[in-house]
Amino acid sequence: MQTEYGKLTWEDVRDADKDRVVILNVSATEDHGPHMPLDTDTVLGMAVANGVAELAPEEVLVMPPIAYGFNEHHKDFPGVIWIQPETLIAFVTDVTKSLAHHGFRRILLLNSHGSNHPVLDLAARKTVIENEIICVSASYWNLCSDRVNEIRKSEVGGIAHAGEFEAAMYMHLHPEYVDLSKATNQNLHDPDTKFFNLDLAKGGGKAMLMRWWSEASPEGTMGDPTVATPETGQAFLQAAVEETLALVREIRALPILERKDHH
Repeated sequence: MQTEYGKLTWEDVRDADKDRVVILNVSATEDHGPHMPLDTDTVLGMAVANGVAELAPEEVLVMPPIAYGFNEHHKDFPGVIWIQPETLIAFVTDVTKSLAHHGFRRILLLNSHGSNHPVLDLAARKTVIENEIICVSASYWNLCSDRVNEIRKSEVGGIAHAGEFEAAMYMHLHPEYVDLSKATNQNLHDPDTKFFNLDLAKGGGKAMLMRWWSEASPEGTMGDPTVATPETGQAFLQAAVEETLALVREIRALPILERKDHH
């Protein structure tokens, strides 16, 4: 069964099961240290989405990715393409509005770039309000963090940006594009902090301060990519795919409720 939305014909869309969950990966094009490519977030996000489609082809459709995100704080590093949050919300909600117009009732905005998280939360909420369908946003690492912590080799702070998690998965998928000889341990975690923790697998911070990335990192890395291996990358990716599939199945089981205006 075809799972790539872009490979469907208009008749395929017309006749499709409208309760298949449409997965839209929203990522970023930005620095990932000197050891990884600019397309890291897109490659990893789409690997998760397509992995779900391989396991459950009748349950999902995978949209072409939106490869640009909210990341102006990275622009001191050459290559970064940034989108203003208002623009990104408007663009994503135009996509979801189009899907709703064609009859799709269940959408997953699958985030693969940290600073997109609040933006996609708002986009999902706007989609629900404007179209009265189910639209869920999720950052894929949050779905599998417990399993990631069982697999990881790095200390707290080692999984943030271009660290062990991303480097290992990219090494598993495309080892020729990851050069660990250029990687350094940039674990900036403060063990005394109560509120500011940027380790993605440890729940992130209870409070958020996003500095200019060049203030926080000398070469674009935050975390420890030096311990990454293709083997742990495969395990990380499997965990991400399986937990995202579990979310998809919960979304498919959610009832479509009717609103009631109490005026």
